[in-house]
Amino acid sequence: MAISDGMGSGPRAKKSSSTVIKMLERLLTTGFDKDVSIGLINSSVNLNSNEETYASIDISVFDSTTGNIEFIKNGACPTFIKSRNRVEVVKAVSLPAGIVDNIDLVVYDKELKGGEIIVMCSDGILESNTELANKEIWVKDLLENIQTEDIQKIADILLQESIDNGYGIAKDDMTVLIAKIEKIKQ
Repeated sequence: MAISDGMGSGPRAKKSSSTVIKMLERLLTTGFDKDVSIGLINSSVNLNSNEETYASIDISVFDSTTGNIEFIKNGACPTFIKSRNRVEVVKAVSLPAGIVDNIDLVVYDKELKGGEIIVMCSDGILESNTELANKEIWVKDLLENIQTEDIQKIADILLQESIDNGYGIAKDDMTVLIAKIEKIKQ
């Protein structure tokens, strides 16, 4: 799973994030290692931007045979792991692609058992709540209180709450990506 969020909103941000995702897909499908791929993307965004054009990179790689999930974050929002009514927050402090020449990837590993729901989102979701200084708290609380395990319903609720935080107006681009880990193959 991957999300890239371009700086700002509108066509420029869309182009920047689309470029990052397309490059990532091409590099990974042609056999490049994920660390090398992200380094190449960072260099490309850095070299090709005449203006301030940056994009976050947020990747979750799940191995269904071992149950291991790897989170790679480069200027990205936290990822949430929902297990029933408990939610764990995976976050990293790093700069988006294109800001610095060389990046230090922040990678986290976690063993999953099956039944977990992985929730990734862009900053438009997180920052829609302007009342809290700690932006991930409202998402964590909302996810802990959602009773359904239907990932489409969870995505719809999260998106609608984010829009409602802006009194019915989305103030930024909003992306929600959710997956449920049914079981580990072993």
